[in-house]
Amino acid sequence: MRRSLLPVLGLVWMTLVAAQAQARDLKFITIDVAPWAYAESASTRLSGVFPDVVRELERRTGHRIAMSLHPFARIDRELEAGAQDCTIIVWNDQRARVVRKGELVSDHPIGVIAAKGSRLAGYDDLRGLKSISVLRGLSLGARFDHDPAIAKEFDTDYQTGLRKIAHGRVDAIAGAVPTILYLAAQMGLNQHLGERLSLGSMELVLQCSLKSPHLDLMDQFNRAIRDMRDDGTLERIFKENYFS
Repeated sequence: MRRSLLPVLGLVWMTLVAAQAQARDLKFITIDVAPWAYAESASTRLSGVFPDVVRELERRTGHRIAMSLHPFARIDRELEAGAQDCTIIVWNDQRARVVRKGELVSDHPIGVIAAKGSRLAGYDDLRGLKSISVLRGLSLGARFDHDPAIAKEFDTDYQTGLRKIAHGRVDAIAGAVPTILYLAAQMGLNQHLGERLSLGSMELVLQCSLKSPHLDLMDQFNRAIRDMRDDGTLERIFKENYFS
């Protein structure tokens, strides 16, 4: 009996060795903003939607993925240089010159949230605001992005824009609405926010650098993301992180 098991055990061992040999080390980058992705301190394990999705990708594909968080404006530079393999972040057509677009992770509502007391009943009201805080490098649609009648202040993070609203330095903040509302509540500043105007939605998608030596793995990651969406894993991760 024992001798008959030896070939089977040998086959299992060779399969495990082959699987380990095929596993690769990759680097994923994304924006540092709760509840999407954040760390309480430099030594803290990353938390949020992005880390949870990436860890699930690791589990399903067998590849090892190191994660790093940076300001939004730095993401494109890292991907263009090939210093990072992939990201999951808001898609914009300009990034297509440096990345390959992958599977959709989520459609995320975008818009403008005015300071309490500021009128924001329609798009034309944006032109009457003193200034709107916008995340540097974030596209909110051609109409808004290129409207010369809308005064914009470009900030490196949403927290800065929320503080500006609290101190009366801007009349509104624009971007990912659920993220802004989450941060405002965490900072104790949600009482300063008033009317909202929807600008539509943006795609949060997997994107991998054209210079990545692991570009051939995109099909694996895309398939894993589709499976996560089909079996409810993505929905669970978003709900657990209050990102909906």
